Amino acid sequence: MSGPVHDTAAMIAGMAPLLAEGCYVFAQTETPALLAQAFAVVREDEGTTAVLPVQVARGAGLAPGPEWARITLTVHSALDGVGLTAAVAQALAGAEIPCNVVAGARHDHLFVPAAQGEAALARLRALSGAGLAAPPAPAPEGLTIRPAAPSDDDAIWAVLKPAVEAGESFAVAPEAGRAGAFAYFRPPGAEVFVAERAGRVLGAYALKPNQGGGGDHTANAAYCTAPEARGQGVARAMLAQSLETARALGFTAMQFNFVVATNTRAIETWARAGFAVVGRLPGAFRHPTAGAVDALVMHRRL
Repeated sequence: MSGPVHDTAAMIAGMAPLLAEGCYVFAQTETPALLAQAFAVVREDEGTTAVLPVQVARGAGLAPGPEWARITLTVHSALDGVGLTAAVAQALAGAEIPCNVVAGARHDHLFVPAAQGEAALARLRALSGAGLAAPPAPAPEGLTIRPAAPSDDDAIWAVLKPAVEAGESFAVAPEAGRAGAFAYFRPPGAEVFVAERAGRVLGAYALKPNQGGGGDHTANAAYCTAPEARGQGVARAMLAQSLETARALGFTAMQFNFVVATNTRAIETWARAGFAVVGRLPGAFRHPTAGAVDALVMHRRL
């Protein structure tokens, strides 16, 4: 039998989260018969808390509070391992999912609101790279994605201009104009691609290292779809192609550093592709109508 896993990356990659059947409640009780049926017991100066199956609590006439789903991280994580709990907490907090952790000698057990059990499971699978990513959707009929040429600059600007001037998703001043938008969207060294149908550019994306030096194994990408092409699968197709391109270039992960929290369409697209929210920057973006909103950091392995 192998021993406990200490390495942070190995714990996260191998956590294999499992959603248990049924729900639980946290109840204060000193009744031995109930404590014997508890999943976990915590003794504090103020009293004893039992994590009970909800049907047990109800059968005992207790007034149960909120109901919780239980997710077990089936990796044999070391009790003195560092980083697993923090990574899990960040991923779930980024999705605004509360989490209470109970650690056993072999596994960590997460209690999340019952209504959010499946969503939490999906976030954790994305974090571990354990298969949340949905199979890539087929590219929309007639859509091709190719490397951009200098002659595409006008068409790329036509795609970027509405998004930049709206000021709702890119961290670039709406008045920055074409030069400012290009400097932000496709900095030096970026690989740029366009998505087109029947010779018309409907979207563009740029791919580059997220950091230099020791951080250049992780890719970063920016995407933009023309307003008239939104909802047609163009962004999904560009994302799928960018992941393949990043792998071919030798990147081992992809990270988005600043996803505006109100950009729910993009967040859902990235999450379906296996990206997990690993960080949240409170009030980091000044939205033109919503005011100060959070920005998310999203990540997945390739």
